[in-house]
Amino acid sequence: MFEKSEYTDTLLRVLGLDLPSKGKFPTLEQGEVHIWTVSVQGIEEQLHHLKSLLTEEETAKISFYKFEHTQNSYIATQAVLRVLLSLYLDINPREVQMGARSKGKPFLNHDRPIFFNISNSDGLCVFAFSGDGEVGIDLERIREMPDIEQLIQKNLTSREKEYVLKDPDKKLLRFFRFWTFKESYLKAIGEGMRLTPDNLEFSVEKGKIRLRSVNYGFEGADWQFKEFTRDGNYTGTLTFAPRGTRIREMMPI
Repeated sequence: MFEKSEYTDTLLRVLGLDLPSKGKFPTLEQGEVHIWTVSVQGIEEQLHHLKSLLTEEETAKISFYKFEHTQNSYIATQAVLRVLLSLYLDINPREVQMGARSKGKPFLNHDRPIFFNISNSDGLCVFAFSGDGEVGIDLERIREMPDIEQLIQKNLTSREKEYVLKDPDKKLLRFFRFWTFKESYLKAIGEGMRLTPDNLEFSVEKGKIRLRSVNYGFEGADWQFKEFTRDGNYTGTLTFAPRGTRIREMMPI
């Protein structure tokens, strides 16, 4: 079994992470969700080591990605996921066993329940970990989109569209906010992105995200939503349950 200090050395060597105290790693307590933020830009020199942390099955999936930068992003995010899970479990990164549910959502195949989800956008990745229940997280860089009008029409309900289009200067920001609301929720319940106007409707009321309606057999549990931002014009949403959960923003990597 690795010592915690060796885990720390792995993170330091691979990503230059500076943990608060050498040899210590945060404990995932009941009632907590940890969010880690990782930049996967400029990791070319570390790719060989990152790739060595992956299983044969994960390595085989690299070729599924068409472009080199998306391959590199997959290698980095999957390797960091393994390292972070191994730190929580106190085992070797390659000993972390993951499976996939019927609709593709990955899960941890160990006695200790740790639920997790990841999202990446334009070189930045976020990881969410919980010991209490499923989580979903989505991150998007706010950017110009040539087909933004079609995306708004296709993916938002009438009330959502009214809110997004009410202020043209905030249209892009509001669209991406609602996109992350929906995708983080669908990832939490293990669904793919099956967005039609009748499936999900969200609103923002007095700064609080509210899920107004859920149709077509989607799960309607009492989920909570927390927005977050990242430098570089990123917006994101965390979906979690139950109430009273403490969200801990871990240091950026």
